[in-house]
Amino acid sequence: MNPQLEAQYLKLEETRNQLLDDLEGLDDEFLNTPPAAGKWAVNQIIAHLIQVEQLTNSYIQRKVQKQETLGDASIAHTFRSLLLKLALHSGMKFKAPDAVAAVPDRSSLSALRSQWDNSRYHLEDTLTELPRELLDKCLFRHPYAGPLSITQTMSFLQDHFHHHARQISQIRHQLIK
Repeated sequence: MNPQLEAQYLKLEETRNQLLDDLEGLDDEFLNTPPAAGKWAVNQIIAHLIQVEQLTNSYIQRKVQKQETLGDASIAHTFRSLLLKLALHSGMKFKAPDAVAAVPDRSSLSALRSQWDNSRYHLEDTLTELPRELLDKCLFRHPYAGPLSITQTMSFLQDHFHHHARQISQIRHQLIK
């Protein structure tokens, strides 16, 4: 695996495991309780994070197989990637795209962890097998930011994770009161 991708992947893994370990001792009832009507519970947010990673990885795999349609990452892509990062770090709320908005009403943390482990193994395989000549190609199309290179995509996954980790922390504090 490319050293930069490996560093990004390991950071993503570290933060995921830290979050799941922090939630491990909490009761599934607590983790499936929304903080308010129409809001997602902690386990629903985790299910959403898993969906995003799975769909992102599937998209990348399809693009790698159809290399003839890949464009080069440009300054414009870098700028849009930066805007996406700023938006996710701003604390603003966003409506999830339909493809990743259907989350189960209830689930167990252990089942979600297992599903996420499996998803991460597939992502690791994709990153390991990625040909060097594709590192500067646009391999993923974010629904709002547009085409991103693989390193920009990994940054998006980390920023997206942090965006939702903050929400999970807020929910925990709301429900404990």
